[in-house]
Amino acid sequence: MSIAGKLAFYALPGHVESAAPLRQEVADGAALGLGAVLLSERLNVKEGAALCGYAAALAGDMEVVAGLTYPHTRHPMDLAAFGGTMAHLATGGFTLGLGRGVNHNWDTWGMPRPGMAMLEDAAHVLRRMWNGEAVVDHDGPLGRFPGTLSLGVELPVIPRLALGALGPKTQQLAGRAYDDLILHSHWTPEGVARSTALARRAAEEAGRDPEALRIWTLLVTACDMSEEDVLQRVVRRMTTYMQWPGYGELIVEANGWDPGVLKRLREHPVLDGRMADVTRFTTDELRALRDVYPEEWLRDGAATGTPEQCARSVRAQLDAGADRVVLHGSSPAEVTSLVHALEGAPA
Repeated sequence: MSIAGKLAFYALPGHVESAAPLRQEVADGAALGLGAVLLSERLNVKEGAALCGYAAALAGDMEVVAGLTYPHTRHPMDLAAFGGTMAHLATGGFTLGLGRGVNHNWDTWGMPRPGMAMLEDAAHVLRRMWNGEAVVDHDGPLGRFPGTLSLGVELPVIPRLALGALGPKTQQLAGRAYDDLILHSHWTPEGVARSTALARRAAEEAGRDPEALRIWTLLVTACDMSEEDVLQRVVRRMTTYMQWPGYGELIVEANGWDPGVLKRLREHPVLDGRMADVTRFTTDELRALRDVYPEEWLRDGAATGTPEQCARSVRAQLDAGADRVVLHGSSPAEVTSLVHALEGAPA
């Protein structure tokens, strides 16, 4: 596989006002020879099934990945039909990515929080349905379904199942019950290596082939960009995750970083101990937050600088155990120089 084939991009990242840019992003990604497109889902103008179907019509040989949706926002029949339909439409293959989401949303919307047992049960039920089985009178963590769950058709290809994981227990679940593990943004090469080893060991202990587990990393990328762009794409995004209770702690733990820095960040006057809308911060406020981070956090947990420096960051993720690197926070048009640098660099 070419180096570009090991790269993916994260379409429509973060909060957007419109899904319309997806058309150009997918066309540019396909022209650049990228291997996959991940579709971000938010329950506003980024509904996952609609985005995946639209992307499949434009993606050519690129794999389409739902990254991520949830095991309980759709009935199992609906979720299985989503994957089954995409198996026919996505020429380059389809992967259904599931995750736990943000607990605050589920609490606000009056929905249960997806737990480990629900995610494992969902993988079991979906696989059975995609393999042509009828699931009868199911009663498990995914829910009580007293009738028969069955697609009633044979799929040309069985979709892959990916699990988005922050913590070590979820990474182990990916190895035990899923085909792919998608790691969160801001994993350093050392964090990737630790998480990869943990998930592959769990796969082996479950009697599965550990090397068959694909590892995806989300590498926040701001290649050959201005200081303001780096602040917006790297510092703002990192701060958004770091301020969330639980998220920040797990990222710090995975990378072996100093938790004291996280404490100082959350107590910084710009954040003032509150959950802030970082998208509204000024450039000066983002600079002040940047200065809290040790240089290595921003250097090793993202790809910034010249195309050649960013290419080294990508290769470090691959060398650490990643099978695919998702360029996060930049469109395909913005990573052209990075891809060319990778293609021209020694393997």
